[in-house]
Amino acid sequence: MKSLLTALLLGAAFACAAQPSAWVVADPAGDDHWAGNLVYPRRSDLRPGDLDLRSLRVRRERDGVWFDATFANPIRDPATVPSDTGGGDAMSYVARHGFYAFNLDLYLDTDGVTGSGNTATLPGRGATIDAATAWERAVVLTPRPELMRRLLVETLSRHGSAAGVEAMVAKSVFFPTRIRVNAKTVSFFVPAEFLGSDDPGRWAVTAFVTLAQLNVGLDWGPLERLAVPRDGGRFGVLPPAAGRPLEAFGTTQGDAPTAVVDLLDPQPGRQARALAGAAPLVGVRFDGRPVEPSGAGVAATPKAEPAAAPPASLQSLLEPAAATGAAPAVSAAAAAPPAVAPPVAAPSVAAPAVRPAPPAPAPAAATPPSTTVAPAAAAVPVPARPDGAAPRPPRDAAFYEEQEQRLRTLKRLRDRGLITEQEYEAKRREVLDLL
Repeated sequence: MKSLLTALLLGAAFACAAQPSAWVVADPAGDDHWAGNLVYPRRSDLRPGDLDLRSLRVRRERDGVWFDATFANPIRDPATVPSDTGGGDAMSYVARHGFYAFNLDLYLDTDGVTGSGNTATLPGRGATIDAATAWERAVVLTPRPELMRRLLVETLSRHGSAAGVEAMVAKSVFFPTRIRVNAKTVSFFVPAEFLGSDDPGRWAVTAFVTLAQLNVGLDWGPLERLAVPRDGGRFGVLPPAAGRPLEAFGTTQGDAPTAVVDLLDPQPGRQARALAGAAPLVGVRFDGRPVEPSGAGVAATPKAEPAAAPPASLQSLLEPAAATGAAPAVSAAAAAPPAVAPPVAAPSVAAPAVRPAPPAPAPAAATPPSTTVAPAAAAVPVPARPDGAAPRPPRDAAFYEEQEQRLRTLKRLRDRGLITEQEYEAKRREVLDLL
């Protein structure tokens, strides 16, 4: 009996040890150049290799998953780089998670069913996912996660129910804030509540790197409203530009239809073939099994959308394209246009090199309170105002970051003589009243 029990325990231990808890996908060195015709910005704080993704590792733990992304060069510390806001601050003033130069998008196919899921990427990327690895969950690592999440919710809320949009974003797109940077590797945690309990070894991932844009402008509305982030529909991506620009990647052979700098793909040369032809991007499986393209054809270059409709890549989040076994990400009621909001121009998703027109401002008297909803974990009940005024919006991390940025900007304007002391005090009081 004792020997039988020992054998069972040893068998169970062997079975547990045989089940891997970590998987790694490697990427070729020196391919941080799109399809071969991108050159690094002329700015002194970036050099070849900084956006060269070398591997992506996924580690399963009881309460979620850690992703480890390793780059060719040590990840640059924002505390050592001056900010581009012109105020003498370090870049860490806005990039508070230990990195600032890049975004890393992961589009996870968790069910392994061709055509089941979403094939769009967030605006500004200029890429489409092949139906063979259509995704159910997107994880977007960005230097300003709170602000980018709010920007996504704000933009989608112009075209659907705020509650429905918040629920859809919470279910479909995750912006990590639990981040560690160590030399060449950035690690970020995604909770099991978002990813589910499936085995990561069965997932496919379409992962790519883009150059980050930190200086996102703000449209300041009435005092009772939150400021709405504005970045021209690029969602934190600085797209390539012709020639040899100072800040952005440059193109040496025509325009780049995508902002993707490096695509995770272990096969040398396949990135260049896929991106040069603007074909849908085929993901890779963490367990190494090959993925065959769906043969759905070449992705068209994104074009500007009518002002009354959300950009295509956002519309597909609201109403995913019909696909076998695909479940809608949000209810039909949530996808319906808002009943009271006046039409607002949506940011364009034209080719990244084209700068879209800014959204048309709505009349102040007809503008409803902001529909931004903070993440569930950070949401604060909004009490009714006794004076009948609009309720104050919920306070989240992005809100306080924006108020700090606004106060710093006002101080710089006063110190440079661009506004008077009286104007400075009045605007400063407005910000403090919001707090």
